[in-house]
Amino acid sequence: MSNLNEEDLAQYNEAKELRYSTDLTIGELLKEWEDLIEELSEKEIDYYYTKRSYQALSDKIISETDFKSLYGANNQKVRDNHVRNELSDLYNTIKTLEFSIDWIQRRISFIRELTHVKRTIMENKK
Repeated sequence: MSNLNEEDLAQYNEAKELRYSTDLTIGELLKEWEDLIEELSEKEIDYYYTKRSYQALSDKIISETDFKSLYGANNQKVRDNHVRNELSDLYNTIKTLEFSIDWIQRRISFIRELTHVKRTIMENKK
């Protein structure tokens, strides 16, 4: 699945026909919950391997670069900035995955609570 971005959110809203979450049935909420758990698992795996790759490449760059001659300094901040610039695509992918994972976790928590509330309301109506 793709990383969560504005286009994904637009598609998500269209798929829900711009219905509010509170208008969804418990079955629809459970389906979304299940889908989000699966998506979260995939993104967490992607995140793990992307971070490992970034760290390995970062270590290689740091060991092969003469920071003193390039920047006149060799401290952690200089090294981190250089690596971030060199690996900007990977860095951006990691940040996007972090934001996406965070959003999915918040959405799952919301769905969990909303499902509980809806179930409680249904039980009290009986």
